[in-house]
Amino acid sequence: MVAVTPSGASGKWVGRDGFVAEAAVQLDRITANIARLERELERSKATVVEMAEEANRTRRFQAFEETLKNSRDYKITDLQRCCKDLKARLDAIEGDRSTFAGLTYRSFEPVNRKLAELSTLQMDIERAEFAARRNEVLFFGALAVAAMALASHFIF
Repeated sequence: MVAVTPSGASGKWVGRDGFVAEAAVQLDRITANIARLERELERSKATVVEMAEEANRTRRFQAFEETLKNSRDYKITDLQRCCKDLKARLDAIEGDRSTFAGLTYRSFEPVNRKLAELSTLQMDIERAEFAARRNEVLFFGALAVAAMALASHFIF
């Protein structure tokens, strides 16, 4: 580095000017480093803010997942309780199962089939009764006609 001295200045001033110039360069470098560090600090602050937002989102999502899990567990527990209640009611309706061991009909399907057979048989019986009444009416009608014919034959 060459220092320019004012006219008539001695060598003593030249050394001082060199020191000032070097100090100025170092101050410029320090100022540039400070500016760079400030920019990095701002970027770091922005990164920290983003990380805090992401952590908050993650915390809210975990709370939401926990709420869903608790809701699902409650629904499953409620369903199990309802099934146990329904089973208890059905057991109360069916009574002691040991009495059913010797029965032919152990479910509703065969009972339903047997009831259908019995209702068909009942309809056949009702038709037969109707036919018997009709035949009885016809028989008594024919008997009445025969009695009238016989009575008219003896009277005239």
